[in-house]
Amino acid sequence: MEIEEHTASLSGENPITRLPPDIIEGILLRLPVSSLLRLRRVCKQWWNMISVPRFIKEHAYRAPKHLLLYLPKLSISASLHPKIDKPCHATVIDEKWSPSTWAASHMDPDDHLFASCNGLLCFYKTYTLKISNPATGQCLHLLKPDGILLHDFHYLYSFGFHPITGEYKLVHFLREPQRYKSGQPFHFDIIQVYTLGEDKWRAIKAPVPCCMVHLGVVNVDGAMYWLTEDEGTSCGMAVVSFDLREEMFALIQLPALEVKETASCATPKVAYYMTEIDDKVCVVTMSYQSHAPRWRRYNAELSGRTDIWALESDKWFLKYSIQSPSLSRYVPQPCFVHREKIILQDRDSNVWYHDLRGKTLQIEHGEEVKLLHLGDYRFYETQSYFYKETLAPLSIYARAAIVCAPPVPLAPSVASN
Repeated sequence: MEIEEHTASLSGENPITRLPPDIIEGILLRLPVSSLLRLRRVCKQWWNMISVPRFIKEHAYRAPKHLLLYLPKLSISASLHPKIDKPCHATVIDEKWSPSTWAASHMDPDDHLFASCNGLLCFYKTYTLKISNPATGQCLHLLKPDGILLHDFHYLYSFGFHPITGEYKLVHFLREPQRYKSGQPFHFDIIQVYTLGEDKWRAIKAPVPCCMVHLGVVNVDGAMYWLTEDEGTSCGMAVVSFDLREEMFALIQLPALEVKETASCATPKVAYYMTEIDDKVCVVTMSYQSHAPRWRRYNAELSGRTDIWALESDKWFLKYSIQSPSLSRYVPQPCFVHREKIILQDRDSNVWYHDLRGKTLQIEHGEEVKLLHLGDYRFYETQSYFYKETLAPLSIYARAAIVCAPPVPLAPSVASN
């Protein structure tokens, strides 16, 4: 009788619940966020396992990194042009280089993406900043720094994460008003920092005036990096780093470049951009195009030779040297190299990729692979970021004073066992 009762109890038990917890956790870590959000409602054991910070951190670390192409809202209304009114648009390119249109439930039509970090996206809005976790559907609306409405732009903000402290921080580059119409509109000597969960923005003075944030801000290993003018160097440029843990600045000299600038930065020969490749800070140098607005953040045109320098252990090394074709090709900013391929665009709004084989290569039209067509969107306004899914909850920051629209809580566990 006792044996029969034991057999009956086993037959009604789910076999997976008899697995050791570490085996169950190993299986769950390999699943996408959409599956985990359903599975953690199966039982309290799984809810607790999936919800702890250690699991969330490990799952985000393992998640594959995708490339996100973003197109801002397009609105054209001119007498000689048919009216066009299209909301912002996003396409995800997965690890197999297969593009798919992203569900826009987390994006409002006029949202302007300005950062992607550790699975969270940051959008610029007229009166607020929105932080979104597309994988969970949660959004957090934050007030901008006091008085920041006039002469405000999406590229004056960035967003970073420090892997040791686990803190997310927003940074606003506070421009000097007297320079708005001076021909150097991006100079600033103060940044405003907001740590998610705190009640207010804080002002931090930079040791020297900075600029050039419109040429890309990248976040790597707990620090932000951007370009600035530096008259003490032969090329007239340097990289500024801002440590998100210590909140300290540092100036990093650029490598010895083969192509030198002229004495005046007003007549440059070389264009510079910041990017990130393989979790390394990179600086891109290419021929300066006189028709490209120097103080506007448009996509870079490949013309002639393009060098990409990567920073590793405080030393620069030449990662790629690319010879461009005679026909115009453009690269989105700030991230355009992923998994040893480069994203390219043409004036007809086609998006291609080309393999990067070896350190030195020639872009060949016959070897380009077409990914998609952007339609009516302006090819030169495409932005590209790295993105990976995360379970990171935004609701834990909802009590902060500057939160004006808290996120909708995730569905609670309904199982009692």
